[in-house]
Amino acid sequence: MECRLTQAAPGDAWKCQVSLRYEFNDETGKRQSEVREKLFGPLVTDPSLLEDILRRAQLAILNPSVDHGKFVDFDLSLLNALHPPLGSTKQLQFSKNVVCLDLAGESVTDLSFIDLPGIISNVAPGEDRGNIDLVRNLVTEHIQGNCLILLTLTMRDDLENQSAAFLAKQVDPKGRRTIGVLTKPDTLQHGEEGAWLAILEGQRHPLFHGYYMTKQPATRELLEKLSWEAAREREKEYFDSTPIWAKSSATNRLGTANLTKNLSRLLSGLIDQTLPKLRLDASRSRENTRQLLTKLPPAISENPSAELLRMISTFSSEFRNYTTGLSEYASLIQQCKPAYEGFRDAIRATAPDFRPYTAKEKRKYAQLTVRFKDPEDDEEKSNSDEDEEDEDEDDDDDDDEDSDEDGKSGKSKKTEPMYVDEVQKYIHGSLTRELPFNVPFSAKEGLIRKSMKEWEEHALDCFNIVRECVADQLDTLVEKHFGRFARTTLLDTVFAIIQRLIEKRQDETVTRLKWLIKLEHRPYTQNHHYLSSYRDKYLSKYRGERRKKNKAREEPGRAGSPVNSNRAPTPDMFPSLDSFMQSPQTMNSPLQGPRGAFPSRGTPMRSNSTPLMPQRTGMPPQQQQQQQQQQPPPQQQPMMQQPQQQAQPNIENLLSQLSAAGYPVKSHSDLERLFASDPYEEVMVVMAEVRAYWQVAFKRIIDILPLAIDEDFLCGLEQETMDTLMEGLGMVGADNSARAAEFLAEDPEIVEQRDQLAAKLARVEDVFGRLSKFKS
Repeated sequence: MECRLTQAAPGDAWKCQVSLRYEFNDETGKRQSEVREKLFGPLVTDPSLLEDILRRAQLAILNPSVDHGKFVDFDLSLLNALHPPLGSTKQLQFSKNVVCLDLAGESVTDLSFIDLPGIISNVAPGEDRGNIDLVRNLVTEHIQGNCLILLTLTMRDDLENQSAAFLAKQVDPKGRRTIGVLTKPDTLQHGEEGAWLAILEGQRHPLFHGYYMTKQPATRELLEKLSWEAAREREKEYFDSTPIWAKSSATNRLGTANLTKNLSRLLSGLIDQTLPKLRLDASRSRENTRQLLTKLPPAISENPSAELLRMISTFSSEFRNYTTGLSEYASLIQQCKPAYEGFRDAIRATAPDFRPYTAKEKRKYAQLTVRFKDPEDDEEKSNSDEDEEDEDEDDDDDDDEDSDEDGKSGKSKKTEPMYVDEVQKYIHGSLTRELPFNVPFSAKEGLIRKSMKEWEEHALDCFNIVRECVADQLDTLVEKHFGRFARTTLLDTVFAIIQRLIEKRQDETVTRLKWLIKLEHRPYTQNHHYLSSYRDKYLSKYRGERRKKNKAREEPGRAGSPVNSNRAPTPDMFPSLDSFMQSPQTMNSPLQGPRGAFPSRGTPMRSNSTPLMPQRTGMPPQQQQQQQQQQPPPQQQPMMQQPQQQAQPNIENLLSQLSAAGYPVKSHSDLERLFASDPYEEVMVVMAEVRAYWQVAFKRIIDILPLAIDEDFLCGLEQETMDTLMEGLGMVGADNSARAAEFLAEDPEIVEQRDQLAAKLARVEDVFGRLSKFKS
């Protein structure tokens, strides 16, 4: 029972309003989401009627199966200890719900207190033994905190045997909040007063606020319907007429009047001390409750279809942000980027590794380059040649054969080298009915396809990495937006729908990627400038490597002259002949004419290669072919360009200049051998064209494939996510409300937790508001 006393203004009549506060569920013992306080009966203005009204109110609390209004006028004489009143299914012995009294009177002190049931240690046969713990927990709960504990101790039993004193000691070990009240002094036997007098005077079991003693009306006096004033007068007569109490040093602690007066003073002091802390605690409790509420998912709206549609839309919108790579959603694109870079590196490692020398020559001459860099990489470095030479010194064929055999290295596996004689053998293996001096296009096409045989594998590896990143991101988003409905079928259904969509887009994307790789197997490009530029660069590199080999071959025979005079001159003994033909002495010679009397070293001596693209001459291919057929062989051109009568003096002049430069050229036959073409020239042209086209295809595929993955997979998923979820969850049918309600059925524990927190927040807000207005 909770009593809220208020001192009325002088002249105001005494009044009391009884109400019932339903705060707990009696069956489960749990706090209800909403606290209800209902008025019980009319306002009472006659104090003599209050006792019966309180008994009826207690019956209403203890019989929750009966409407409380039926007990307002209930005839108490009809009570039967064996049968619950008014058809109640069960009458409780104790309840956590409370009977409240709002009492005001001129002689009443401002005070609020809760009358708790006495501690019990046993129950009658057939009664619920759980009531023992119920009462103990109820008392312990109410005496926690900052309240004053009015410890009522009956003098009919020793203090040491009373559990209430033990509980008060537990929650208030220093006794700062406990006030002892000794009752029923008239029940003491002769000689028992001394022990209790010592307690009253603080000699035994002392408390910080001490003890008080009261005498309430006995049972026969209650039957007389004594008024409150009469009861207080008889109490005063008892203490004045009992010598042991009247002569005590603690007479100011005898009687209810002294108790209520001191309680008001102590309560005011306690309020002054604890009010700031109470306000702080209330504020903290309010904020903590709000935080707990925000951590719970919001309550489902009354329109489940609209709520489920909102969830699908929010999920799809956030996934769209990840696929577009907005600043705060950049993680997905950042995870995919290394896959595309790895694909680029893997494709670059498949470049044809043509070597313009034979394997035998490589083992014989250590100065030869092992692996050629991309010409574009060379252009990016001012000292590219030196870097290439440094790299070559650290590389060898053994590394090419042994490194990364199991594919476990962090770098992409390099292509096996293909030497010039091997390329020549491959070309010969492709010959069918071609005329002499013609390279079949199928040979070039075969070399190109051979270099691209691993492209599909690398493309699928790249896509699998992207797929895993996207799938992980979608799983995270599904858990975030639908995870709260794990107990229904919604979460599993969404996971299944998204998985099927991923598999669908995966199949379509893989088909597209294979199609793109298949396109590259048929050589074609309109990027003629890029192809021609790379052809010239690689052809220059291959020719330069041949000159490096010839120079290495020449050095063992040097003895102060370009070659040993005892050895017959051969064309590959003179690697610097091109520079000699470009010297000022030779350029000014009448031999040079408009285009030079002799072809420069390294120029093909016959048309023996079918190009991948038309030569840049400004005329149609057929006209170029006719012109080439009309031209005599290069060996005969110098004789045709000059009159027959001038050829002999010019040749003699050239022989003298070459001889002066250190070349052992004495006759016309020596000169012809000197200007003979490289035997692998046509093979190097094929190598340069294949390598140049591979570079064009490489630049094309490393861009188009990531774009295809992005468009077909990422964007495809993003564009289909919302519609697929709508259809998969049945939101496009007629009964979507029923399906949505089934999907959005909340976890009962979450609902209960949210309701309890909302009810607690309402109470704390009310307490905080009252404390803010309270003045001590």
